[in-house]
Amino acid sequence: MIQRIQTAFLIIATGLLSIMLFSPVAKIVRKADDALFKLGFNGLTGIENLSESFNSVPMSILIAICIAICIITIFLYKKRMLQIRLCVGNIVLLLGLEGLMFYYVRAAKQMLDGITSYTIVFILPLVAAILVFLALRGIARDEALVKSLDRLR
Repeated sequence: MIQRIQTAFLIIATGLLSIMLFSPVAKIVRKADDALFKLGFNGLTGIENLSESFNSVPMSILIAICIAICIITIFLYKKRMLQIRLCVGNIVLLLGLEGLMFYYVRAAKQMLDGITSYTIVFILPLVAAILVFLALRGIARDEALVKSLDRLR
């Protein structure tokens, strides 16, 4: 049913993941000239033009896939077992996204030889994974309730 608590968890997770598309993941200050660079899902941007290019398209694709899975999971409320599988897959993807973000921040830090400061956006995939897990528990509870009612018939 679409008005259950797991729908709220999935909507909040979708909102958090959408925020990630428009906010920088980390800020890097280059040691040589104190230039500030921001690493986001559109790449590495800074005050000045970069001589090196830094592409973060895989991060953008992965976040778009996670958002799409959350939205699809919301509307598959009649197929609870498929919802459970999608939630497990989404949790794995979100944890992979966290690792990929960490890798990109480390690579950008090495490329610029700078000092990194993470933003709050860096932990949003973990929060979204927790919310998807809570939705997964709610979906499993609904499935158990339906199976117990089937036994009574």
